[in-house]
Amino acid sequence: MPRGALDRAYLALFREYPPLLRLAAVTGAGQTAFALLSVYALPVYLIEDLHISGLAVGGVTTVFLLSEMVLKFPLGRLSDRVGRKPFIVFGPLLIALNPIVMARLPVRLWTLIFPLRAVDGAGAAALWPPLFAMVGDLVRDRSRAAAMSVVNTVYLGAIGAAAAIGGLSADLSGSNRVPFYIVSGLLLVSALMAHLGLPGRSALLTEDSQAADPPEETEAEEAAEIHHHPLSTVLVVTVLMTLSVWTLANFLIVYIKVELGLSGTETGLLLAVMAVPVMLLGLPLGHAADQWGRSRAVRASLVVSAAAMWAVPFCHGVISFWLVAVVCVLSYMFGTPAWLALVSSLAPRSRRGGVMGIVATAEGAGAGLAPLLGGYLWDIHHSYIFFGAAALLTIGAVVAAVVLRGARD
Repeated sequence: MPRGALDRAYLALFREYPPLLRLAAVTGAGQTAFALLSVYALPVYLIEDLHISGLAVGGVTTVFLLSEMVLKFPLGRLSDRVGRKPFIVFGPLLIALNPIVMARLPVRLWTLIFPLRAVDGAGAAALWPPLFAMVGDLVRDRSRAAAMSVVNTVYLGAIGAAAAIGGLSADLSGSNRVPFYIVSGLLLVSALMAHLGLPGRSALLTEDSQAADPPEETEAEEAAEIHHHPLSTVLVVTVLMTLSVWTLANFLIVYIKVELGLSGTETGLLLAVMAVPVMLLGLPLGHAADQWGRSRAVRASLVVSAAAMWAVPFCHGVISFWLVAVVCVLSYMFGTPAWLALVSSLAPRSRRGGVMGIVATAEGAGAGLAPLLGGYLWDIHHSYIFFGAAALLTIGAVVAAVVLRGARD
């Protein structure tokens, strides 16, 4: 790649918006912690060590996600008034010791994980809506899909990192409890980096005023643009997208270990290798979405993701599974930042945290139902989790094709 193209694809955005790199670091530590707990540590520990049913494992995650859902809007809205940074610091700090408590619970008291996960949901609700709203505060609208892509790329890459960390640490130590301790450490690191590295309210307002685009629309034009993307439609598509992801989340690691016959370390390495093209291509895909059109990017992403998801259960080898999964994830990477950019444009900065909180609440509703659906499908047949996710993505693709066609970006 020529040097100029490399600069435009990867470096120019961070040079223009320096806090974005620090925000990505906070996202990486925080999401690695949440993914390590939700995707690896808890499902593997409960299924392999405690022999809990898939439906019960889904219930544990549902408690977390419903708690997060209930609190996302009020905390996101409150961040509009008091600033983003306190929430981004306090969220991980609130729950940093919970994973250690979970790992040390006597087996007969394992159900205490449910209230602990409810507290975890409060920590996540304090972290994510203000963090994504801060992206919108810092970056001009013309670059917002690319900026969302930075955070989303790190967010997804952290899932691969979490799988590798979980599998390797459990195999080396011979204990499925060790990943819980790592989660606590990562949460503390996330809070510390946010405290030291993110701009406060006054600095953020200064950067926002510098980053804001010149006013180009009247109030009537702004209202017309919002009408193109009615909030009810946004919420429906958001629920479907979230349902599809979280139907898989609790069971993906165990599926790979059972169906592909891989060890914990091999499973983690497989997902880590899958994250490599995601990390390399995530930001260029965000730029492409800005240039191609966000609504078009969302529609194309849903179609490709649905097709790939239908194909996953027929992949019985490691290579074929990896190839199809990479297509699915890259498609997700193309559409999700564009979707977040569309959502962040629904309201001015003074109400952005509240809007992101409403959308995050819709995500919580979908995510809260999905683990129960995934657990039910898992107990019937392991491959059904992919068919369920594919069906949800297909419905989402149809809805998006109808409501986003001709919409302004």
